[in-house]
Amino acid sequence: IDEATEDTLRRYGAELIRKAGFLLKLPQLTVASAASMFQRFYFIKSFAEFEVRALASAALILASKLEERPRKLHEVVQVFFRLQMRAVKEEDGTSTYAGKPTPGLDYTQREFADVKKEVLNAERAMLRELGFEVKLLLDHPHRYVLEYLDLLNRPAKLTQKAWSYANDSLQTSLCCSHQPHEIAAASLFLAARSTGLKLPSKPAWWEVLGAETKEAERIAKTIMALYSKPPAEHVSVPRRKAVVPEGPMTPFPETPAPMKSPSEEDERVDPVETGDAVQQEAGSALDEGRIEEMLDEPEGADAAPPPAASSPPPSPPQRGFDKPGKARADGKKDKTKEKVKEREKEAATGKKKKKEEEPKEEEDEMTETEGAAIAVLSVQPPLHIQPR
Repeated sequence: IDEATEDTLRRYGAELIRKAGFLLKLPQLTVASAASMFQRFYFIKSFAEFEVRALASAALILASKLEERPRKLHEVVQVFFRLQMRAVKEEDGTSTYAGKPTPGLDYTQREFADVKKEVLNAERAMLRELGFEVKLLLDHPHRYVLEYLDLLNRPAKLTQKAWSYANDSLQTSLCCSHQPHEIAAASLFLAARSTGLKLPSKPAWWEVLGAETKEAERIAKTIMALYSKPPAEHVSVPRRKAVVPEGPMTPFPETPAPMKSPSEEDERVDPVETGDAVQQEAGSALDEGRIEEMLDEPEGADAAPPPAASSPPPSPPQRGFDKPGKARADGKKDKTKEKVKEREKEAATGKKKKKEEEPKEEEDEMTETEGAAIAVLSVQPPLHIQPR
């Protein structure tokens, strides 16, 4: 944005903070702290990145916490929204809500949640950009003005004027470029000129404050330039889109990629290898089937070679669908039937042998028991019966 727009938005944000602080009944030092953080933040970030109203709200919330005058988030959001609605004007330039109650945000609507989220994001960004060292920003020119005028026992009129000039300096970036005691010296200089009162020259008043006359005059000119400008109004600035870095997201470009585990490498399957594996599995299955057929053949088939035969008789001509493949299949079926019958016969003979052996075992067992009984009887002595 151009310099004129930036100056307008700086003045608008500071004035918005001052009005909101008055409505929230905050001390002036709290408002001064909020305006100081507001001005410093926009030396780091642009108005195109953070909306001025959201950042002003965040600055006031943060300052109220630092000055131990906390205000609730929904209260601050409502006050800033009402100030925004109060600034709405008709086509003829009159205020839309002049003499009418200013509408507020509904807590149950989506708009309130969006504004609240935007303010919280702005507060977080302010703390991050200022390095969380916000306590260093709590030194303001107001303290120096009060201390010096209390020592001189000057009238309250001079004190009020100097205080007003110190407040107006918050609409500029003087708090970022000059020390607080220098701004206090410029405020006393302007107050003394506007009221016609003289400040002590022995010792010189600027020397007591540790300021120089040239620096105080330069600051005074900046403050007086505010009164020749029109009232600041809100200027809409297009939001800047976040730029995504094209490089690597790691802190060091040379950081190697994470190594893969052996399990992940094993899970990778090559289509060519899978095809070969399928073929090998099919071949192995065929070989196993052939091996089973060879084992099932009778033992004498390989030992005794077939008898030498004369030249085979000529085969009859093939007619119709009589093909050699069918004959081979029938031959195989006959062989399998014969093998099944042989196995059934063997099983039947085995059962008969078992049945024949079972009674023999019983007989053997009976003979053993009888032999044991006879042996017992032979050992016992004979009974002698005495006559009566």
